[in-house]
Amino acid sequence: MIFQNYPFFFISFICAVISGFSAYYAWKRRKVRSADSFTYLMILITWWVFFEGFEYISADSKMQFLFLNLEYLVIPWIPGALIWFSLKFGGYDKYCTRESFIIIFLVPALIFLSFYTNDIFHLFYHSITYVQYQGLTVPSFIPGVMYRVLNITVIAAQVFCFIVLIKVLLQSPRVFRLQMAVLIMSIFLLFVSMVFFFLIPRPFPNFDPIPPFLVIINLLVLISIFRFQLFDLIHIPYHAIFDNLEEGILVLDSKNRIIQINPRASKMLGIVTDHVIGEYFNSFISILLQFGDQLNSNDINHLRLDADTQETGLSLLIDIYPVLDSSGMVQSRMIIMRDITEITKTSRALTEAGKKLNLLNSITRHDIINQVAIITGYASLVSDTIRDDSEAVKQIDYILSASDSIKKLIQFTATYQDLGIGKPIWLDVDEMVRNAWNTLHPPDSIVLTVNTHLEIFADMLLEKVFFNLMDNSLRHGISVTKITISFYEEERGFLLIYQDNGHGIEPGLKEKIFSRGFGKNTGYGLFLVREILSITGIVIKENGLYGEGVRFEMTIPKQGGRIKN
Repeated sequence: MIFQNYPFFFISFICAVISGFSAYYAWKRRKVRSADSFTYLMILITWWVFFEGFEYISADSKMQFLFLNLEYLVIPWIPGALIWFSLKFGGYDKYCTRESFIIIFLVPALIFLSFYTNDIFHLFYHSITYVQYQGLTVPSFIPGVMYRVLNITVIAAQVFCFIVLIKVLLQSPRVFRLQMAVLIMSIFLLFVSMVFFFLIPRPFPNFDPIPPFLVIINLLVLISIFRFQLFDLIHIPYHAIFDNLEEGILVLDSKNRIIQINPRASKMLGIVTDHVIGEYFNSFISILLQFGDQLNSNDINHLRLDADTQETGLSLLIDIYPVLDSSGMVQSRMIIMRDITEITKTSRALTEAGKKLNLLNSITRHDIINQVAIITGYASLVSDTIRDDSEAVKQIDYILSASDSIKKLIQFTATYQDLGIGKPIWLDVDEMVRNAWNTLHPPDSIVLTVNTHLEIFADMLLEKVFFNLMDNSLRHGISVTKITISFYEEERGFLLIYQDNGHGIEPGLKEKIFSRGFGKNTGYGLFLVREILSITGIVIKENGLYGEGVRFEMTIPKQGGRIKN
């Protein structure tokens, strides 16, 4: 190959090196949104300017034409790649489909074909000749219609990219705006290079002003990469989040007209997004009509819609949030819908399974108690016939004692078979304590003082918690004359305290008393107390002084307690 000393040829090679580095850097971060499409764009630019440099320095017209052909393997595809990058970077992934890909690259494909079939159809250029200019061999050609289509496509792609980046800039938090500003400046310079290409006289007939601008643009991109963390820290536009949420989002204006709806909400409600924007919601969304009062309220509302009450077959949790202006007037309302159909089905299935298990437990308990009664009866009869044999009577007493223990355990399981089956609800502590106290029929010598005014979110067996605590005080407190239940509000929630003035718990047993099987009766009382409370995150521990009585402290999460009005 014969070389010629073409001025500024090195600019193309510098541009190729910087573009290649940018492509390599972006490829290493290709899992970041839009980094892969940026990589492909920079690869195309690298290929183009690299062979354009060889076209400049080659003095042989045939070699120049060869390099020109190599350049046009990629040049037609650059506008499409720029548009594709814009869509990816702007978060418009829903438009990055196979159909969109075909549309975006249809014109580039036609330009590509027109160049390589120019000898037949003469659509890209009418003629190409090589002339001598100041000792340099330079090409000169008369452009055809597809060459002008290429230029229009390049400008259109730049404008499209510029608009997308401006839109992203306006929606970006402050930390991302410098990234956006640098990229917008790059697109602007690319547009300026096209103005130079068409309007400014060139120093040489085939001199391309775009590569010098591309050097500056690539340097700006590198600044954005290394200074402003492009492809490391990248903004996700709100519409990309909005469109991909699993929750259905519906936004109404102050007159309850639909102004935004995401694809998930459209699917839940069985409507087409484009057909409902600007329309009154009650014209399309009948399932929300029953919540008319809440939709016109200035308050936040949390609602539930069951599958068997409407035609969609979905169970939904619906949250309605009014958006107020500075004067307190409703500007819009955001409706968030969560599909809980599968959760509801599973919950109902578990409830039915629980009912069946409880029925089976009841039948089994009944049968066991009958068999225990038979054992007890026959053991008593045998005991009456062998009173003279003290050893045999002793062994029969063991049998009777074991039978009685079995009976108590079976009766105990009947009391707690519903543990965790029902949904937790808000329960009045004072009421639960009084009910448990009346069930025990305590002696008049013991005074109960309850001062809580507290409701807690707990399992429906909460009454059994207080029953067990008070039963233990009566059984094991020895000298109990006073039981007090009080509470304190803390930063982390509430502290509910049960105290008596009995014997108390030995220091080494304060944790063991909550163990399964520990104790003098069934050994399950305090174990189940802890289990019942733990269902809603309530923690119980014993902090009393031995010899001064017990002090059970129940720590209730902030969301799990509330003071009664």
